[in-house]
Amino acid sequence: MPSTAPVIRPKSQPVNAHKEESPISYDINIPYVDVNGETTARTRYPEYLPTWDKMWFDPLPPFHYDDPALRVEDRSKPNLLTPEAKVTEIQPKIGTIIEGVQLSQLSDAAKDELALLVSERKVVAFPAQDLIDAGPEAQEQFMRHFGKPNYQPVSGTVRGHPGFHIIHRDGNKEEISRFLSQRTTTTLWHQDVSYEIQPPSYVMLGLLEGPEVGGDTVFAATDMAYKYALFCSNLLIPQDYGD
Repeated sequence: MPSTAPVIRPKSQPVNAHKEESPISYDINIPYVDVNGETTARTRYPEYLPTWDKMWFDPLPPFHYDDPALRVEDRSKPNLLTPEAKVTEIQPKIGTIIEGVQLSQLSDAAKDELALLVSERKVVAFPAQDLIDAGPEAQEQFMRHFGKPNYQPVSGTVRGHPGFHIIHRDGNKEEISRFLSQRTTTTLWHQDVSYEIQPPSYVMLGLLEGPEVGGDTVFAATDMAYKYALFCSNLLIPQDYGD
């Protein structure tokens, strides 16, 4: 279930004020403190720091969606998987690492092939991308090729780019301590906005800064979990185990 989104508090109220009966957030990645000058000075990417500007979005009406993956005619993906690309599959049904490809340099045809690859492999990782340093505007323009931006009202966003969902922990020590007072692990599970009528088809996750050890993100192929759950329930369904 989603946590309560941070709100802009009156200046007379301390930023870190908590009532004893206030619930503990389910997500320690959401800081309940304002970003200040000290926080800004500590990061290499101040343009990505979360902001809590008040915004209102009307309910999104149903819309027609053209999946770019359906535009691909050559499933070998020659525009994306060039001879310079090194492809490593992580698991049989999920996860691929591609090295030697810069997302910022992809043609529209290559982006369509990327959509198809993501549809097939669920999670595709591209190490050492210059798109991170290109800034929020460049990333948003890249993702608009894959569909409308999705707005999640549960976290801070990049100012001027509400489609960003910022995971930021600097300056959040008090909230982290409260979180761990009720738990023995920081491991959390969630499924992105599956409650929406038209949930996002594609999501880009970029790591700006992280610890040398820990901070891992684990992905699960829920479609395969569903198939195997049916299998274990003695229901006959088609299975594709590959070659």
